[in-house]
Amino acid sequence: MNCLQTILEMESELRSLREAGSLVGELNSLRSLMNELKLEQVRLDEADIQRIELATTVFLHELEMHFHNVQAKHPHTGILQ
Repeated sequence: MNCLQTILEMESELRSLREAGSLVGELNSLRSLMNELKLEQVRLDEADIQRIELATTVFLHELEMHFHNVQAKHPHTGILQ
């Protein structure tokens, strides 16, 4: 679950993106899901954990590529690096 928490910790930076509109709802859904899992103390099996970790890795890689593309187009903006 730490990998999902990492995404939520990036929320303020993600909200600054022009394309953030679609992410806001997804972040809220992710936060709700994590709260439910904590409240119900759901035990995830290894396959679930691996899927979550893979999805998180892919998401973070896509963000990294997006930020590199934005920085290449606008090298003097103060975005995440």
